[in-house]
Amino acid sequence: MIYEILTIVPAKFADTEIDAVSERIAKQIAAAGGKIEKTENLGKLKLAYAIDHVRYGTYVLFYIEAAQEIMAKVDQVMRLADEVLRHIIVALPKGIPAHTARPTSYVPPLNAEGRRSSEKGEEKAPRHEAAPAKTEEKPLSTKALDKKLDEILDSDIMKSI
Repeated sequence: MIYEILTIVPAKFADTEIDAVSERIAKQIAAAGGKIEKTENLGKLKLAYAIDHVRYGTYVLFYIEAAQEIMAKVDQVMRLADEVLRHIIVALPKGIPAHTARPTSYVPPLNAEGRRSSEKGEEKAPRHEAAPAKTEEKPLSTKALDKKLDEILDSDIMKSI
């Protein structure tokens, strides 16, 4: 059966080191009895919350072929691996999907030249404009505030209540 393993590699590993880390993880999976079909680096993302004081992580997706009995051993290997911050294993009964979804705040990994490579046709998300600043109102005196409260209480709205 085909399984999908999504791992989060901590930010202590640079973008240039992620390939070597994913190869080490793949070797550990192979040693546990799984066969790597496909590996995909999904990029670095900010985590929703800090895990062991780590705020960013690189998501690496593995597609492996293995028997169900082997997956318990692979899960244990992932839990003990220092390179893996978190992982999740999902069974894919229909096989490897043709299209892989990208995270919304995707940051592509560095290419060999040390620059971020972006896919053609991929547009950057629009930036939000800052909201206009509020104008500060003058503080009301106690008499003015009492007068406004009396007007509100004497209005038709309060009479109907």
